[in-house]
Amino acid sequence: MGTAAALVLAGGQSRRRGRDKARLTLATDQGPLPLLRRTCDVAQGCVDRTYVLTPWPQRYASVVPSTALLLQESGNSGGPLVALAQGWSMILADSQRRGQRAPDWLLVLACDLPALDLQVLRGWYEGLSTVSAIAALPRHQDRWEPLCGFYHRRCLPSLQRATAAKIYSCQVWLAQEEVFPLPVTNSNVLRNCNTPSQWQHFLQSRAR
Repeated sequence: MGTAAALVLAGGQSRRRGRDKARLTLATDQGPLPLLRRTCDVAQGCVDRTYVLTPWPQRYASVVPSTALLLQESGNSGGPLVALAQGWSMILADSQRRGQRAPDWLLVLACDLPALDLQVLRGWYEGLSTVSAIAALPRHQDRWEPLCGFYHRRCLPSLQRATAAKIYSCQVWLAQEEVFPLPVTNSNVLRNCNTPSQWQHFLQSRAR
């Protein structure tokens, strides 16, 4: 399956949410944790190294675990596709600086996945050994879920060509590439909390 690192994206403006969703607090076995911290903790249970990409590293310095590395997103935001290209390039450069082998796969996660499940991620990761596609992602309602899955480092040239051509839609880019569909037995894992109603609905379903 190769080696893997994780990239957690915390660059959203949370306009629909009305407040910083990365700092929304979720009850866990370890006590209440900000969503960003919990996402990092889950990622670290699956891969060797975790990075957080954000335009505001100082804002989240006290939130992310000390074992995760904060990366500063540069330039005007072009959305998650640009963030993915930047993140991959930064991680490859960081691996070179450390004298370490670059990861083969990058687990990319949005910071606002409150139902993220470590066992699901591990199952996906263990199944990558035979995958030759540039990405392995779940599908939901006929769309790829680009911020909860794996990207191989061979995707970087294609990513760079897409962003240079001002293609900023993950769905448009992925439609041009070979993508391996990851199995989803419980779509709850893919829930996010972009709006207050989505967050409240998740909390209510969790309390049942």
